[in-house]
Amino acid sequence: ARLAARRRTTEDVAGLRAALELRTALGPGAGAAFVDADVALHAAVVAAAHNPVLTDLFEEFAPVLRSGLVELVELLDLRRLEDDHGHDAHAALVEAVAGGDGEAAAQALRVELERTRAHLE
Repeated sequence: ARLAARRRTTEDVAGLRAALELRTALGPGAGAAFVDADVALHAAVVAAAHNPVLTDLFEEFAPVLRSGLVELVELLDLRRLEDDHGHDAHAALVEAVAGGDGEAAAQALRVELERTRAHLE
């Protein structure tokens, strides 16, 4: 996220905002479609870093991430628990990257990971 904030282009920011808009429109009740939108948002962050090694790693990891997230959304019944699951953290991530604030982008990811971990407990 820090690297994305440092290297993002205008096109990257437009892609991030479009991915966030789709994720928000679908919501966790959309199941696999929501997960696909969530993974696409994270892929857009990775792409904004303009680091081919990071991009390759994410492409290898994305199918595993998607599978795990589909199970997590179903397991936790996220719409029941939290209709806008993670929206604030994802919006903060997008805006931090767009604004070139690497520390805020990293913090937004930490917040989202902590919330997800808390749901699992």
